[in-house]
Amino acid sequence: MTLFYFELKRFIKNPKNKICLALLALIFFGLFVMEQTTFKQKFSEVNLVMTRENLQQTKHWVENLQNQAKLNPDDKETAQALLVAQENVKIFSSQLSALEKKDFDKFAELNNQQNSAQLKLIPQKDSDEYRSLVSNIKYYEAVKAVNGKMSATTNDTSESAFKVGYSAVAWLSSTAIFVLITVLIADTVSSEIESSQIRFYQLIGGRKFKHLLLKLGVPILSVLSVTFISFFCQYLIKGAMNSFGTWRYPYLMADGTIQPIWQVSLKAVLVFVVALIFIGSLGQLLALIFKKSLVVIGLIVVCLTGFLTLAQEEWFQLIKKFLPFEYLGYGQIINDAKILPNNALIIGLIYLVSLSLLFIVTSGYLYQHYHYRKVGRS
Repeated sequence: MTLFYFELKRFIKNPKNKICLALLALIFFGLFVMEQTTFKQKFSEVNLVMTRENLQQTKHWVENLQNQAKLNPDDKETAQALLVAQENVKIFSSQLSALEKKDFDKFAELNNQQNSAQLKLIPQKDSDEYRSLVSNIKYYEAVKAVNGKMSATTNDTSESAFKVGYSAVAWLSSTAIFVLITVLIADTVSSEIESSQIRFYQLIGGRKFKHLLLKLGVPILSVLSVTFISFFCQYLIKGAMNSFGTWRYPYLMADGTIQPIWQVSLKAVLVFVVALIFIGSLGQLLALIFKKSLVVIGLIVVCLTGFLTLAQEEWFQLIKKFLPFEYLGYGQIINDAKILPNNALIIGLIYLVSLSLLFIVTSGYLYQHYHYRKVGRS
């Protein structure tokens, strides 16, 4: 434990690490503030604009159908379509009124009624539109089952538990966050080599494998501590502002399945922890090979940003599922569910853990057999 506290104290006292940890906390709280102000207002305005446009388009549709009905009064299909369009006008009008009053329960109820009515008009039950409507209806029922607060869109609510869990899925998959974390945890060994501090371990019995593990574990635990404290504070603030809600609030996945937000959040945290171990162990291995902090951090950052740049290219879709950077965030796994294999989460965790163990074992060998040479000596 003495060595652990020594490594922790040295890591925290490093000016670069202090700045990066502070930046990490500021980014989390900055995103939280923006979400509560700018993003929230923007999404509200978008929903109002879309509902008004839908209402206007449906009114035009009613006018066209009325003209067709006058020309062909015996056309039953036109008459039926006119009835549906007139009903949609009533629903959109009621939805617009509910949005303006911020009565999201009423809005969601009307939207569910519209989805149910539209579902009956789709003959092809294997179509994407049909499956999407079924998923939305099931999601509405799932929210009602846990007495959750409704919203104008799916996967959104004012409840603190859901918002924090949802934010964890998105933010802990961000390339910008991983770049900052790389600067924090990837150079612990290379900085010792550059400063010649690595030679002092001979005074306490030589460089041992546990020393390397501490250099990996201490930065990761520091990052996790700042992350958990930031999200916990956001949970308390959001809960005091609105309501704490329930961790059983449903989350609609990209494949149409529904999971409670606690389960989604737990998976996001698990992937984040494994991603930290992967980046940290990769940094240690590169440090013992190149021995320069800028080279180590630069190589990892280039890989992260390069992957992000190519991720949307069509030709890259067949390749990226074989790269470990695809599995660094649970949000990324959810978004790419269509191109990833079944059980992508388990596969990704096994992939990252296996590579991390390989990096750690190789680094351990190189670390214990590293020979420090003073300048001017052969």
